[in-house]
Amino acid sequence: MIHPIISGNKWRKLSEYIRLAIENKTLSMISFGGAYSNHLYSLAFVGKSFGIKTIGIVRGDELTVNSNPYLQQMAEWGMELQFISRHSYALKIIPESIEQANTLIINEGGFGEHGIRGLKAMADELKKIKFDTLICAVGTGTTLIGLQKFMPQKTLGILTLNNENEIHTNGKVNECSLDLNATYIFGKYAKQAEELTNFCDEFMLKHQIKIEPIYTGRMFYGLYDLIRTDYFEKGSTILALHTGGIKLTH
Repeated sequence: MIHPIISGNKWRKLSEYIRLAIENKTLSMISFGGAYSNHLYSLAFVGKSFGIKTIGIVRGDELTVNSNPYLQQMAEWGMELQFISRHSYALKIIPESIEQANTLIINEGGFGEHGIRGLKAMADELKKIKFDTLICAVGTGTTLIGLQKFMPQKTLGILTLNNENEIHTNGKVNECSLDLNATYIFGKYAKQAEELTNFCDEFMLKHQIKIEPIYTGRMFYGLYDLIRTDYFEKGSTILALHTGGIKLTH
């Protein structure tokens, strides 16, 4: 409903960075992501739209621009893709060949003060709805941490990768109102489990709402399972947040 490409929580997390880049007449924006990063995908389109050079530091030096349709589209939108080893990526090393003058460096997934601040607008919208528990998918944790900062209700995060310790350590979250669930990772981030893919397809047929297996599919799968196992208090109201995301079919 926000935009066909910069959709869902991606716009929220990037909005403050976009404002900073425009105000400071930034020449380029650099960020990090995997081969199927919705964050880099959205950032590439932002750069194209606002005439700002974008550079994506991608995990995996075995990859190329042609490794998948996500990367191909990013490159077509003008993003310069740099593929680095997983070790270098873990350290968030920016190749020396990249010029960093007048550059805005954005953490993976938009994580950071500005990304979290951008979630206030979403929190203000959600406050108009009466509910007991908010449930959302968790990647870097930016959306989860931002909403928990600006909302009093209990928050349940469905992890999509094994980074629970980092979220608790870096996010300064309120432990009393947060529950992180690692049950529905399906072994590995972005792994296309057949059971999960089938669930997404069936969900679309039943509800006419698109979900994808990396984030929203895991979240809704987890939600259905937790309802079945009586995780939620009887009679409570659950707000399931569809955070957007893309599912390429070609």
